[in-house]
Amino acid sequence: DERLEQFVERAGEIRTDKWRDQFRNVKVIRLAEMYLTRAETNFREGTSVGATPLEDINLIRTRVNLPEKNSLTLEEILMERKLELAHEGHFIHDVKRTRGEIQDNNSNDLQYDYDDPRLVLPIPQREMDANPELVQNPGYGG
Repeated sequence: DERLEQFVERAGEIRTDKWRDQFRNVKVIRLAEMYLTRAETNFREGTSVGATPLEDINLIRTRVNLPEKNSLTLEEILMERKLELAHEGHFIHDVKRTRGEIQDNNSNDLQYDYDDPRLVLPIPQREMDANPELVQNPGYGG
């Protein structure tokens, strides 16, 4: 999988070189994301609008020199999405959308469900001050 070439060990940690150039044009949406979204939607609906889920996934896999698949599960589609869109900010939204869970990298015993309050940021204080009707998200005080 050529996508692994984007990871390097630096300063004693595994890091990504996916976004090393801070001045380049950062993509907001990519064609691969559209194929993945269509594959998942068609799989869930049992349809093949535009292409079959297998065709969409194989298109992405062959682009990074991976062998084509002969069959496909929803879990495999979600894993392809996780691998292809790594470090692009999609994972937390995918977990919430699919009602999944996140495994803590520092503890094999600790995981967070999709609706865990620790997966939500606090409402900024300036917004709380501007609107006294707002209630702070759980876990961030009164």
